[in-house]
Amino acid sequence: MAATTIDHLPAPLLLRILSFLPTINAVRASLVSRRWRELWRHVRRLNFDMSLYHSPPNDLCDSRDFFADFVTQTLLLREHSTRLYSFHLLFNYRRTTTQVNSWIRYAIASGVVVLLLSFPEDLFVKSEADAIEDEEETWQEYDFHFSNIRNSRVRCLKLNYCRIVWPKSLPCDGFSSLRSVYLCDVSVRAEVLDNVVSSCVNLEFLSLSCISYLRNFKIHSQTLKELELELFKIRHYKDAGSLEIYAPNLHRISFDRFSVAEYCSRDLSSLVEANVVFWGEDREDFNCEVLQLLTGVERLTLLDMCFYRHAWDYVMKEVKLDVATVGAPNPSEIHVICELQCFHCHFILSCIKALGSVPSLSELRSF
Repeated sequence: MAATTIDHLPAPLLLRILSFLPTINAVRASLVSRRWRELWRHVRRLNFDMSLYHSPPNDLCDSRDFFADFVTQTLLLREHSTRLYSFHLLFNYRRTTTQVNSWIRYAIASGVVVLLLSFPEDLFVKSEADAIEDEEETWQEYDFHFSNIRNSRVRCLKLNYCRIVWPKSLPCDGFSSLRSVYLCDVSVRAEVLDNVVSSCVNLEFLSLSCISYLRNFKIHSQTLKELELELFKIRHYKDAGSLEIYAPNLHRISFDRFSVAEYCSRDLSSLVEANVVFWGEDREDFNCEVLQLLTGVERLTLLDMCFYRHAWDYVMKEVKLDVATVGAPNPSEIHVICELQCFHCHFILSCIKALGSVPSLSELRSF
């Protein structure tokens, strides 16, 4: 007999539906009927988003306390025999290290596979009382100790607005479960990033966006297949910065408004696709070495961020490759997509020819 109402759906399907809701809404759904009363306790995806708990004119500190109590009570009342698939926490962190650490430990002990942690400082509207409190209290980044996920089942890790800590005594084994790492607005030093990448022996995807404290760093991985580098430029510092990549199995790489002074590639022999988004009209931030790094790639996408004629003139002067000596493995199979904005086609075509890796243009898309 076909289900006529949502109450007639099988429990696994109801749990599937509830798993797409913020956890507070999944808990509220327990009021629908007796059958739904215990369902939320078996949901395998937990999504704690503090932005759903705070609305002016309520004080942010009160909302923070209410949110922390809700998370704690939810984890205490949840069915502990039900393994977690994902745990998502967005929290305005203040003086609650012990609570946050206990939530993370619970998620890991419950076998969580996808762990998403975000600790923004200024994403919430503040009342006058909040402003006074902030003046009296200095905001401090949450320290995420990488030892938390050692010997865990975490396959995907996403961190936002925190600092990564790698204890000196931490062994480099025990991170074989990690396949994907996303770091955005995270403070991490070069040696710590090196430890993270080298210790994740099965890492396949790495995304770095708006990273603080990195200057001269390297990404060495035998298993990495996709690399994304975004919103990062340090060329105006005394230490202009450098990037060294050794990734023999890397298939795709993306530079999105990313710029350092020196690039070094030790092995990108498996690279198939590359995307480069330029810094726009500020030609001082465009380093042509990133293009030279990608010679021979089969599929190259160049996206302009409002480059003007003088910027492309600068590109043409800086790129000094010998077209006769730089070739591609299979020129007939090369496909190049040029996404053009605010400049004429012949500028980008001249740039591509200067690279020496694209003897023929098979596809051109203009935006």
